[in-house]
Amino acid sequence: MSGNNLVLPIVLWGRTAPTHCISSLLVMDDFNTIITGCHDGQICLWDMTPELQICPRAMLFGHTASITCLSKASASSDKQYIVSASESGEMCLWDVNDGRCIEFTKLACAHTGIQFYQFTIGTQKEGRLLCNGHYPEILVVDATSLEVLYSLVSKISPDWISSMNIIRSHRTQEDTVVAVSVTGILKVWMITAEVSKMQDLDPVFEEESKPIYCPGCQSISFCSFTQSSLLVVCSKYWRVFDAGDYSLLCSVPSDSDQSWTGGEFIAADKVIIWTEDGCSYIYKLPASCQSASEHFRSDVGKTKEGSIPPLIYSVVVCSDKQKDGGEQEQEEEEQEVEVICLRPSGFDSELYTPKQLYRHRPLEAPVSPETLSVSSRQHEEELIG
Repeated sequence: MSGNNLVLPIVLWGRTAPTHCISSLLVMDDFNTIITGCHDGQICLWDMTPELQICPRAMLFGHTASITCLSKASASSDKQYIVSASESGEMCLWDVNDGRCIEFTKLACAHTGIQFYQFTIGTQKEGRLLCNGHYPEILVVDATSLEVLYSLVSKISPDWISSMNIIRSHRTQEDTVVAVSVTGILKVWMITAEVSKMQDLDPVFEEESKPIYCPGCQSISFCSFTQSSLLVVCSKYWRVFDAGDYSLLCSVPSDSDQSWTGGEFIAADKVIIWTEDGCSYIYKLPASCQSASEHFRSDVGKTKEGSIPPLIYSVVVCSDKQKDGGEQEQEEEEQEVEVICLRPSGFDSELYTPKQLYRHRPLEAPVSPETLSVSSRQHEEELIG
């Protein structure tokens, strides 16, 4: 009919569905939906039940190259929007509820990381997307139109950004963007109310630039419990820094056969670190890393590589090589998780079950939900009991 704006997408394929080799993953804040992007350019929406059962809901087509990153693009629970980026510079804004592509743009650069940032101007809330990738700056993009508004630029040693984090201030009108370049230089930008209103103006230069010797940074996390520490994870070590002057407080290397890929604070004195093969480890931070301790910052300037904090808890995936042939066939569709509980005095291991860790807050998937089978949870209860 003339004037009808209804668009009905129809997807057809042969006897086999398209491959879906996952290249990026996003868990929505309500833990009911998982979004995965793949190397073929498709995006898949998955529904997740409270029992951590996962079912595919829809497959979205809009990219012509591999998906490099996914991010939420709204803070409202009514309108669940996400944004995706590909290797070819494409960006798509999607409605998670019905799978519609709301906006599309293509830039000359490829993003490897996107973070959503919401601020208030008067009584109106607006959203921004902070993008980093294969370019020596951070692009600030409107979360609705996908238009580039301004950029965060480095005067000193400009380089590609490996990872970044936004530190929200509850006491002042200034928020902080902390990033680490591929060469291991920490960059700090301040975002004030005036900067948030900027559009098509001069770039914003960094407030601080400091070498912290963390090349190939995988993730940066801010301790929201104390607002005094930063966790920086690289493939071969993770480090804790003072969020005030970025002094090194603690440095822990990985084993020779491990590669760290991310981490988070789960308490003022505890961090969870995970590897690329799905293993997770919870560490108790030393007193020198705890702002409430009288020994806080006592190791500044004399931190030694290799001083391992106490390991409280670990979750590792069982190797198929350890199973008999019959068991392997029977458990092909259900991968077990081996839970190793360590009981130092004063710690309650029951606080750290895989399901509780997963439900605690939206982490970077330290424990893959599809691995949490009924048998693994029973095995875990036996170990804790």
